[in-house]
Amino acid sequence: MSVDQDTGQDRSGGQLSLHNDWFSSGWSSYLPRHQALTLCMLFGTATVRGLRGSIDDVLEQQFHGEPGRFFGRVGDTLDSPVAWMDADALDYAETDEEKNQLRADAEEHQARCEQLLRTAGLPVPTTIRELADTMLAVGIATRHGDAWSMPERLPGPETVLALTDDERARIVALQRIWEGGPAERALIDHLVDDLNRPAEVFTSVDRLARATDLDEDDLRHALGRLVQAGDARLERGRGRERPALDDLKGHERFHLVLDWQHFEENRIFVA
Repeated sequence: MSVDQDTGQDRSGGQLSLHNDWFSSGWSSYLPRHQALTLCMLFGTATVRGLRGSIDDVLEQQFHGEPGRFFGRVGDTLDSPVAWMDADALDYAETDEEKNQLRADAEEHQARCEQLLRTAGLPVPTTIRELADTMLAVGIATRHGDAWSMPERLPGPETVLALTDDERARIVALQRIWEGGPAERALIDHLVDDLNRPAEVFTSVDRLARATDLDEDDLRHALGRLVQAGDARLERGRGRERPALDDLKGHERFHLVLDWQHFEENRIFVA
């Protein structure tokens, strides 16, 4: 089970848990964003803490009947309407024209997502409670009797909705961004902790993969992210040509040149 991201304390003093796949799954683009996120947290917390009963029972156990702004607005309950646009979105608009455009975009997005759900034979939610039923219907969480569980990997919207090729490509790109994080972290940790921030390393893809305990595909992705961010460059041969990463065979040696000043000035680390 991958429901292990703690997201802060609730009123009961426990931790709220969020499934590791939520952001990479792509569901936030096809469900009411904030409320779907909070329901995913509720499902995850019920799974991790072993809370039992209906969704009402889980809310009572977790918040003692006082969820506050858990669903986005003070006073919201499971029977409050779903919100396809975040409550504070209009606060960032500077003109009435911008506000009207935000409303129009939200209405168009809602209509598109509702039609996708109908076409897939899924319930179209009008309340937060119905949104929970929709999320259960697509397999984001499951209730067996009184016990809650979530799958190791969340089924993505592309598995049930009739998405366009462009939408599927965006989900794949999103997954690569989120899932590439651990591989990039492993590579950076190796360069910092094991090699003490070298100016450059004469190495190969297969050597780096072994050193970081990554498979070559993940290592290439992590290297590519460093190069794309401007933190590193690849050089090869006496003339120090700059090869494309995809052109390098696993055993071919190259110079990995690091720009640690750029790395420090352009990275934000979140713990």
